[in-house]
Formats: sequence, structure tokens, C-alpha cells
Amino acid sequence: MSGTRPQPQIGTENTSLLLPLAIGIVLILINAYWIALVSGIHHSLNPAYASLFITPIVNLFFLLLLNTLLKRIRPQLALSRAQLLLVYQMLVMLCLVSGHNPMDFILGILAHPFWFATFENEYAALFHRYIPSWFAIQDKSALTGFFEGNSTLYTAKHLSAWIGPVLLWSFVTFVLFFILMCFNSIQRLQWSERERLSYPIAQLPIEMTTPRFFARRLLWLGFGICAVIELLNGLHFLYPFMPGVPLKIPDFGAKIFTTKPWSAIGWLPLFFYPWVIGLTFFVPLELSFSVWFFFLFTKFQLILGSIGGWKSLPGFPYYNQQGIGAWLTLGVLILWVSRPHLKTVFTMALKPSAASNEPFQYRTALFGILIGIAILVFIFQYAGMSVGILLAFLCLYFLMSIAITYARAAVGVPYHEVIWTHPQLMLVSVLGVRRIGAANLTLLSFLYPYVRDNVSHPMPSQLEGFKIAERAPISQKKMAIAMIVALLVATPVSFWAYLHLIYQHGAVRTEGYIIGIGFETFERMLLPWLQQPHATDSTGLSFTAFASLFTLGLMFLRRQFIWFPFHPAGYALGLSAGMVWVWSAVCVGWFIKAILLKFGGLRTYRKAAPFFVGVILGDFLIGTFWSLIGAVFEIPVYRVWY
Repeated sequence: MSGTRPQPQIGTENTSLLLPLAIGIVLILINAYWIALVSGIHHSLNPAYASLFITPIVNLFFLLLLNTLLKRIRPQLALSRAQLLLVYQMLVMLCLVSGHNPMDFILGILAHPFWFATFENEYAALFHRYIPSWFAIQDKSALTGFFEGNSTLYTAKHLSAWIGPVLLWSFVTFVLFFILMCFNSIQRLQWSERERLSYPIAQLPIEMTTPRFFARRLLWLGFGICAVIELLNGLHFLYPFMPGVPLKIPDFGAKIFTTKPWSAIGWLPLFFYPWVIGLTFFVPLELSFSVWFFFLFTKFQLILGSIGGWKSLPGFPYYNQQGIGAWLTLGVLILWVSRPHLKTVFTMALKPSAASNEPFQYRTALFGILIGIAILVFIFQYAGMSVGILLAFLCLYFLMSIAITYARAAVGVPYHEVIWTHPQLMLVSVLGVRRIGAANLTLLSFLYPYVRDNVSHPMPSQLEGFKIAERAPISQKKMAIAMIVALLVATPVSFWAYLHLIYQHGAVRTEGYIIGIGFETFERMLLPWLQQPHATDSTGLSFTAFASLFTLGLMFLRRQFIWFPFHPAGYALGLSAGMVWVWSAVCVGWFIKAILLKFGGLRTYRKAAPFFVGVILGDFLIGTFWSLIGAVFEIPVYRVWY
């Protein structure tokens, strides 16, 4: 089957793009401001920071309510299912560029190096000369209002200082995300129709737009229970004498594991986020089990290190190096399995008349990748970066992107903070600091926002958009057009919304990570590299090799034994430090599903599914409600998502 030519997609709805594009653009403008306000300024909610973004789901919910009303009073004005899903996916594209990641990060890095430069930290001597004037904001007087607030973006000095970097990084962001869309266009058929991955994250918007969605009693039961719990918790936060339902136990590990070697386990909280439990219900059991099991496996390594005295090694147990080994190996394995399909892709791309029903024709996708890489090479070489270093970075980034995308399509974990596991670390570990050079390391720092934690990674969300198009059904090409238009609008609009609000409130007064990311990038990462340059990190690479071999072993065992319960993607995800936020909720979701399937079977599982959809919606809507209260009254509020 892998060598056959894809068949035309049938049953695709003849959907007009004009109306959903117009609605999507209007909602992007409104929601970009909203995300910047609650995520970047008040930090009362992270609506664009997870696998399933809160903002598009909440917008889709109210669009469906409005559409139900229109069908009764003005049927000709009602949107079709395909149009609703196109609008939804456009808002997903907004969330890829707005919110905590990457907009907080990009702005923080653009503003940090010259504003925080002092005689003591030696920024000017160490790396200022490597930053082109068009790369970042070098005029400190234009940054006074940015950091201190009580100012406005709309002055000649401020606008002239920001217009160049905003246009540059909007363009770089679009090119990078477009390349990933081309990769998705090449791999979609393999993952969706040949390997038949489950796409758990895409199921909720697909399910919400099915007929009689709001008529399901179990859905409203789940919605009501979750809504009551989160309303009580919000009231308890504001008025402690009110009762609440404890869903967060941040000091669980510190209370339980107080003696050696167990105390080496570190921070181990319990966060029972209802929406995470709800989403995990739709994840295959062996995959959700792998995620929380391998997270606890990382804690077990700390205990072993305490017993064996290995904690004296700086960086033990080298989670980041293990993560790089796992993700890169997983990416190579994915491409290896896809090689018959990739052979077909290149064969079809060489035929002038060959056509496919993918978002882009295979020839177009391949050219898009090559042209996009050429554009990035031109920009960064002109800025002073070595072509070889940039290409090495991009290869590692694309390989990790493919692995993360596959993991999300297969596992559907609600949250994948692959934090501090990035191509820069791999390059420095292999080549050493001196061989890479100060100029390359400085310019690579400006790419850190795209690789720092991968929570809002664009490639998985793009692939899910194509899965939604397949199920709606919508033309894949129309879905691609909607996503491209959304990115072109959302990126500069997100810059505007953030800058508009930050000049009013001041970055030092916000509760986001706009300032923190600059210190993390330049103080904790770049400065140690430049001040204490090291050669190849043999110890770190040995842990990378161990993780690579472990991933290969897991994949081999899964191929040999159908009953083998561990998935290599679960191992890679479990290594991430960010899994600490959701491991307990994933465990609960796995346990509930396992019990239902064991004692009720598949029929009971299907009947229970609407209940968990309701739980997700209740958590998202009440979370949005509390963030609205916080924004209107400018007070701290209960957060349903950290």
C-alpha cells in the first residue's frame, strides 16, 4: 500500500472561503488582544499554552451556540460545519504565535540585551558587536516605556525602534512555520491514512461540530460537575472561608518523601486538572500509561543517583541530554518507517503531471522547504551566522519537530513541555563552544523562543488542522489557505497587542515571563558559554547515547510484541521537566479509562465519552470566566491552568 498513488478525496464539502476567512480575521484581532492581556499582562490564564488551546475551543463553543440560534431564525446566515472548523483552525494559528510561547519569549529576547547591559555583566564586550542593528532594539530610550510602563507605543521613537524587528521576526516566524506546513503536507498521508494515528487532540473540535452535540445529557452532566468545582475553587481563592475542592497539591512530594534517598526525588506535585483528565480519556491506554510511567522513571533515576553517589556529577541525570537523544532517535525512526512513502513523494514530485490531494502538491511542498531554508540562510548569514551552523540547527529542529508532531498525533498528551531540550544544546555538546564561535552562539540565542519548550509547537497543530479537514470534510488546500492567511494576520497583530499593552503597564509590572526569558537566554545560557567555553561534552553525550539506545530498544520491542505496554514517544515525553505539571492528571485519566474498559467494555467507554467532553468544556469556560473577572477588576484570580 505504501507505494500506491493516493486516491482523490471524496465527499469534500464545496465550502466558500470568503466568509470563514472574514470571521476568522475579526476573531483573530479580538483574541490577540485578549490573549496578550490575560497571558502576558495579568497572567490569569494561559489560553494559548497546551496541546488543546483554550481560546479556539471557547470561541467555537459560542459560535456553535450562535449558529444554533441562527438556524432557527435565519437559516441562510448559519455557518456550515466546514466553515466553523475553518474559523476554529485560524484561531489555532493565532495561538501558535501569541501567548506565553513564543510571543513573551520573542519580545523578551529582543528587548533584553541592550537594556540590561551593564559594566559588570560585560554584555557589550562579549556579544553586542554580533547583534545587527536590525535584529533587536538597541535604543535604550525607546525601551524605557516598554519596561517601566505609563507610556504609549504610538510615538515616533517607539514605532521607529520596533517596526524593523517586528517585521523581521514576523517574516522569520512565517517562513519557519510555512516550512513545517510543507513537511506536514508531505507526511500527512503516511500518518493519517497508512499508520492511522489517532489524533486525540483533533477529536474535540470534530465532535463539537457534529449534529445534536448540545443534546447529549452526559455532556452537560460533565460540564456541570466541572463548572461547579471550578466556580467553588474560584470563590475559595477570593474568599478563603468559602469551601473549595483541592485539585492542586504542589507540596505533595516534600511532605511524603522527607528522608534519603527518597528526598532526592525533588519537586513532585499533584495537579488534577479536569481538562487534562478529560483529554487523557481519549488517549490509547498504553500511550497514556507510558507518559506517566516514564515521568516517574525519571524520578527513579534521581533516587538511584542518590544511592550510588552519582548526583555529584554536574547535571545528573542529564534529562536534557537524554531528551535530545530520545527525540532525535524517534525522529530518525519515524522517517525510516516512512521511507516507502517518501520514495513515492519524490517520484511524484519529479512527474510534471503528478497531482496529489494534499495541502500542497508534493513538488510545491519540496520547493517550499528548499526556498524557505534558503531565505533563512540568507537572513542569518547576512546577520553574521555561519551557514553550516544554521543548517545544522535547522536539521536538528526539523527532526525534533517531526518527532514531537508524531508523538502528539499518536499519543495526544494534553501537554508536552519539551523544555531545555533544544538544538543549541546538542550543537554545543557535540562541537564545543569555541568551534561554534561567539557570533554563532549569539545569533542562535535569537532562535531560542522557537525551541525553548515546544508547548505551542506549530507543526502538531497544523497536522491536526489537516486531520480536521479530512473529517469535516474540507478541501486540504482550503485548510492550508486558511492557515496561511491566519498566520499572516496573527503574527503582526500579536506583536501589536503585546506592545500596546506592555507600554501601558510596563514589563516589570507584568506577571508573565517577558523579563525572565531574557535572563534565561543571555545570563544563564549565553554568558556561561562565552565566559567559560568548553569542548565536547562527553559525559552529556553518553547520556544522549543511552537515551537513543533505550528508544531503539522500546521501538524494537513494540514491533516484536503487540502486548508490550511501553511506547518510545511516552519515554521522550516523560523525560521532559514540564511533565511535572500534568503527570498526575494523566495518571487519573488513564486509570478511569482502564476501569471503564475492563468492567464496561468498549460500549460503556463510548457512552461515557460525552461526559469527558463536557468536563473539558466546563474547565475551559469557567477558566475563561475567572480570567475575565481578573482582567476587568485587575485582581488576582483562581487559575484553572497554571
